[in-house]
Amino acid sequence: MEERVTWVTIAKALEALKQYPLCDRCLGRLFARLGYGWSNRERGDAIKRVIIMELHRAAKEGGGEGFLVEVAPHIGSQAEGVYRLLTGRQLEPEPCYICGGKLDKVISMAIERGMKLLRTYEISRFIVGVRVDERSVIEREEKLKMELGLPHGESIKSEVRREVGKTLMELGVAEVDFEEPEATLLIHFPSGEVEIQVNSLLIKGAYWKLARNVSQAYWPSPQGPRYFSVEQALWPLLGVLGAESIVVHAAGREDVDARMLGGGRPLIVEVKQPRKRRVSLEALEDEANKGGRGLVKFKFYSLARRAEVRLYKEEASKVRKTYRALVVVERAVADGDVEVLEKEFEGRTVVQRTPKRVLHRRPDIVRRKIVYGVKCRRATPHLLDCLVEAEGGLYVKELISGDDGRTSPSFTEVLGARAECVELDVVWVEREGMGEA
Repeated sequence: MEERVTWVTIAKALEALKQYPLCDRCLGRLFARLGYGWSNRERGDAIKRVIIMELHRAAKEGGGEGFLVEVAPHIGSQAEGVYRLLTGRQLEPEPCYICGGKLDKVISMAIERGMKLLRTYEISRFIVGVRVDERSVIEREEKLKMELGLPHGESIKSEVRREVGKTLMELGVAEVDFEEPEATLLIHFPSGEVEIQVNSLLIKGAYWKLARNVSQAYWPSPQGPRYFSVEQALWPLLGVLGAESIVVHAAGREDVDARMLGGGRPLIVEVKQPRKRRVSLEALEDEANKGGRGLVKFKFYSLARRAEVRLYKEEASKVRKTYRALVVVERAVADGDVEVLEKEFEGRTVVQRTPKRVLHRRPDIVRRKIVYGVKCRRATPHLLDCLVEAEGGLYVKELISGDDGRTSPSFTEVLGARAECVELDVVWVEREGMGEA
């Protein structure tokens, strides 16, 4: 049984063109989800050609050429030949009701400017964003679709995004990547201006602090940096990569006067707004180690993802860490004291209020941290050399001193004599879940 075909798409398109002048892209976009493998410009052009053929047929057979002449300025170039044939005049098309006749030009400009920006910043993976700066453009488009009941269209933003992204890929400039883009091209309509928002370059690695009185973050003062820092050691990367700034994301931090030894502390180096991205990790590592001045050492393993930055921050307070502490005790320590310490702190939960020394920059809260084990040996009658394995976030100096009762239990409390940490080193940081070490 032969199925009856009704030409709804053509009828709807003609109804739209009777009321409003529309360019090929804006007409085709009203039916964007019909057909496959065509651009909206091709879709709009095809619809217009069929309409002109039908109107020309009707004019020939029924003398309805007046309607064709009337609607021709809303159709544009496809109607020029028939219009001139019927009237002897040159057609003067009217500007598109939705885009004002600017859409084709904006897409072409965006492709050209986007290509230059992506190449300037050595971008190989990108996405496209679109900002329509004239609200009336969106309102006119939505009004037309609602008035005529057109459910198969798409937005002008979607078309610009797709056409620019697709063309830049076809030209071999870069690949569209929604998962891990290196940059976003932001296109403004109707001005055609293009901005680039460059994502940070994230480098996964580890650092070692080989000297004391080295901070993790840059610590400014009126007289200059208060201490040399891990962050400052990384500053040579700014010149190599043409970047604006560097942020250090590490799995926790040690005190300024504590060394970071052993397998190093996992970190992710965030390099913001880099103009260069195709520099080898080996070359970057060399530059960072030069910047470390023998006080800080780096090892870079791979590029990182943004999600890993969150992981490092979240896991820093959970992973196990081992510290070496030299402890001075007010009275002489006996062998039995060492045994008591080791027994008391085997799998022990320690309650700590924020130490007095950091109250000026940390909230006064109570934390509970696990000490997994303590091993000590007497170096002298008053000096203990201890290894402390504990949950991340434990204040080790206060575990030893007690901080006037703000940490309990403490070495001071267990020994019944004042104990102080005079040297502290981090010798191991757990890396489970943090990638290569």
